[in-house]
Amino acid sequence: MADDPSDVPAVHLALVDVPGRGTGPERDRALLGPDERARADRMPPSAREVWIRSRALLRTAVAPYLGCAAREVRLARDGRGRPVLPDAPGVHISLAHTAGCCAVAVSTAGPVGVDVERIRAVSLPDGLARRVLAPAELAEWHRIEAAERTRWLLRRWTWKEALLKAEGTGLRGGLRSFDLGWTPAGPWVRSARHRPERWWVAEVSAGPLHVAAVARDRDPGTVR
Repeated sequence: MADDPSDVPAVHLALVDVPGRGTGPERDRALLGPDERARADRMPPSAREVWIRSRALLRTAVAPYLGCAAREVRLARDGRGRPVLPDAPGVHISLAHTAGCCAVAVSTAGPVGVDVERIRAVSLPDGLARRVLAPAELAEWHRIEAAERTRWLLRRWTWKEALLKAEGTGLRGGLRSFDLGWTPAGPWVRSARHRPERWWVAEVSAGPLHVAAVARDRDPGTVR
């Protein structure tokens, strides 16, 4: 199914702890509400800056859609825990962060999901693969060169988590409950609990240290 370019979600990525990145923790913190600042203060330092950066990035990304300043953006959560814009219910958002990077996706064409992961060593990768991959994907995993398996697995993880976020279930929806493949055009949903053709998934360039993906529901009226 072809997609109207205007339907493709906008994805914003921001690195954290990069010299000269243009914004700093205090500037980002100033965009947060009192409850968010209090929550950030309770976090360990290792997690605090990327969380603050992700919330600031979200506000900066959606402010043009609302026609207001970033600090004026109101955020809430829906019944499934997803961030929503109570002042703009037709603008769908998704947020993800990992060590050193955060990502925001914005869509006006239906629910959207984004995920980003840092490329890192994975302990017991075979065990993780069995928890993440559907049978067809697991068979593909065993054909991958050993040196490429960790990156391959983390890429596949981002595809699947982005789709589950777009669906609204998150990880509780079950990473193994559907499978995806790869074509020259990008990720392809081969099976899902709902119609495979309803999902649009794409990788997002995130530099040498991270992998990222975005997904959108082509038929938001069928979400349950």
